[in-house]
Amino acid sequence: MSTSIRAVTAVALLAGFYLLALGIVVGLLVLDIALYQASDGFRPALVKVWALTAAVAYPVLRVVFLTRRRKDDGELPGVPVTRERQPAVWGMVDRIGERTGVRGPAEIRIVPEVNAGVFEETRLLGLIPGKRHLVIGAPLLMGLTEGELEAILGHEFGHYSNRDVRLAAVTVAGRRAVLHTIDGLHQRADRHQAEEAAKLAAKAEKRLAKGRKPSDEEATGGVDRVLAGLFTRYAKLYFRVSEAVGRRQEYAADLIAARLAGRDTTASALRKVPALDSAQDFYLGSYATIGWEAGLLPPPGQVFGGLQHLLNDPERRRQLAAYALELPEHEPDPYDSHPPIDRRITAIEALPDDGRGAGATGPALALLHDAERVMTELEAVSLVPEAASKQRVEWAELVRGAMLAHAREAATTAGGALTALGLPPTVHGLLDLVDTGRALEFTDRLPKSEQAAAATGRAAREFARPALRQELAHAAVLALAEAGLAGWELSWSGPAELRLPDGFPDAFDAALDAACGDTPDTTPLRALLAAAGLPGPLSAHR
Repeated sequence: MSTSIRAVTAVALLAGFYLLALGIVVGLLVLDIALYQASDGFRPALVKVWALTAAVAYPVLRVVFLTRRRKDDGELPGVPVTRERQPAVWGMVDRIGERTGVRGPAEIRIVPEVNAGVFEETRLLGLIPGKRHLVIGAPLLMGLTEGELEAILGHEFGHYSNRDVRLAAVTVAGRRAVLHTIDGLHQRADRHQAEEAAKLAAKAEKRLAKGRKPSDEEATGGVDRVLAGLFTRYAKLYFRVSEAVGRRQEYAADLIAARLAGRDTTASALRKVPALDSAQDFYLGSYATIGWEAGLLPPPGQVFGGLQHLLNDPERRRQLAAYALELPEHEPDPYDSHPPIDRRITAIEALPDDGRGAGATGPALALLHDAERVMTELEAVSLVPEAASKQRVEWAELVRGAMLAHAREAATTAGGALTALGLPPTVHGLLDLVDTGRALEFTDRLPKSEQAAAATGRAAREFARPALRQELAHAAVLALAEAGLAGWELSWSGPAELRLPDGFPDAFDAALDAACGDTPDTTPLRALLAAAGLPGPLSAHR
């Protein structure tokens, strides 16, 4: 589809949205006039008809044409990188611009997402060009080679050469207009439905007071809900057409990337993007923010920059490489502007071999001067305000503190149960409880399955045994960790590793089994804790 046809399609769909609204209003007005003329003059019954048509026309006029839309605040995401501070990044962008023959961006920004994108400050629905912007995701710099980054940026310049970024203004304007109207109509419908429901509830209460059966009538939201449904159907049509154009633009931009960086390099870059996206999500959840609830964050620059540690780990590299080679197949979504990544890769790999191989294999991060400072600046503009109150600590301390906080949280229920039974919420308090034969009193206060709650006698004791064993293990580990005798060590290859005192793991299981046996014996576990250096009230032991 040519650029001019795409522009006409986008403008026509946007105009069609307003014409739909205008058509509803004009149609109602024509109906009112026709009824008046057919009545040979004014009749009182016409007032009811006019009131009804006004009730339909008003929300359309109010929401579509009269409501003021919120303007963008003008703030752009990420950290701007200047030519003076980042000559290598700008050098690559300039070379791509020269090779594609299109005007490059006036500004480049580094963002925290696994993404690269372009947008342009256009006028007249995108038909008059303006200032261009390019955003580059920090994870792409950390996870791609220079050749692969060139392919990703070549794809974005492909949008420039196809004028897609200018046409995007039309699509975005249409999307905002349609969604704004649908949201406004649904909000009005929700308010009316709530008011109607309140009136119906009051009527039902009066009827019940009189001994009469309440009405089966339900609140619906009235004409606003009907109008919202109508505009929603238009939205589906608009998105199906406009996003189909977007998917064709993606394939066209991929071809330009392949011509620029090579077939194999482009396919490799596309394979790595979803793998990096998965790695970023995993890293942020399992590493960077692991200590959030404990008030801890990694050192400045490492909230986003620490992803490099994960990507450098041999085991994680193997996992990501396997993920990139075995991408699942997806069916195209008619409402998505991008085709499934696996289909884009298939299209690229089906191109003739250009003999260019893997391209530049150096890490793309090497292009970024003083990367740690850039990552620190990225945190300042991207993290939520609450991050400023968190303590910044080194990775080893972060993992130890976070895991200790999680262990304390996991012991809260058991600690509350011990306190309620008049015992200290410690491992020794739990051991004393076992020695006095009150274990079932303790486990009865813990969460249970329905089957465990219904059990009695020996069956109840069998259900209680694993619960008691688990809480004893938690309490012992927590006590050792709080005393500095045990702790968790950072591992970029897997979960944090619990380090117990020398010799402790070898005897721990047997000691727990003895404490939870039919004839409980806490002596082995008490002795094991004491040998590890944990002081305790041994005099309480019987």
